[in-house]
Amino acid sequence: MVDIHCHILPVLDDGAKTSEEAVEMARIAVSDGITDIIATPHTYDGFYLQRTEIVLKSVTNLQQALDLEEIPLRIHPGSEVHVHSELLEHLYSGQILSLGNGMKHVLLEFPSAYFPLVSNRVVSHLLARGVTPVIAHPERIEVFRLNPSLLREWTEQGAIGQVTAGSLLGLFGRTARGCAIDFVKQRLVHVIASDGHHVRSRRPELSEAYKALTTMIPEEEVEMFRHNAQAILHGEALQILSPLTKSKQKRWFFF
Repeated sequence: MVDIHCHILPVLDDGAKTSEEAVEMARIAVSDGITDIIATPHTYDGFYLQRTEIVLKSVTNLQQALDLEEIPLRIHPGSEVHVHSELLEHLYSGQILSLGNGMKHVLLEFPSAYFPLVSNRVVSHLLARGVTPVIAHPERIEVFRLNPSLLREWTEQGAIGQVTAGSLLGLFGRTARGCAIDFVKQRLVHVIASDGHHVRSRRPELSEAYKALTTMIPEEEVEMFRHNAQAILHGEALQILSPLTKSKQKRWFFF
């Protein structure tokens, strides 16, 4: 399995506090069946401002530590980018890392309680440039919970939603779980990630969430989630079902 959203890099944000914890998180991920993690430290969120060269160096250092311990996990560079007015400029100038550093997919984090004025411009501009916006954990963002039509509109344009594994399992509460299930069934989310932060809570695990998915949607749709995680890692085409409505038949899109 591939985890496209994880705060495993030590010291950079509110994720792993030490190199030792990062290595232990890697052990947990491998035990769960994860082979690759895209490291996504918070950036431009008002607390953390990650420099690309620091993130890349941290990825290299962690990978060396894992190789030394013979832990079979590959770490790839990325970031969880808080939506801000200069996001596009920062991305295209190399100050922000895309997922896998391939300029194909960008993980966007939105504020919980308000909608930044630049949001539509950012999403539209990215799509026009062939970059897919990946909306981080919309089930945990009040703006999307109250206005799922916004997520639907962006999905129809080519963006995708990333649901958190823990949300599907109820680890973020009943509201987030109910919303996550609704978004899965409405085809408004298209990839699972752990959003792992630590070894005791918010662990980097995916397997139980994939099992939960099989009780909600057909197996072919579960495989879509697996495919999309791999595709994001390798910068390949995503496999997306059109959002579900009562009158619409199943159609596949490729972005």
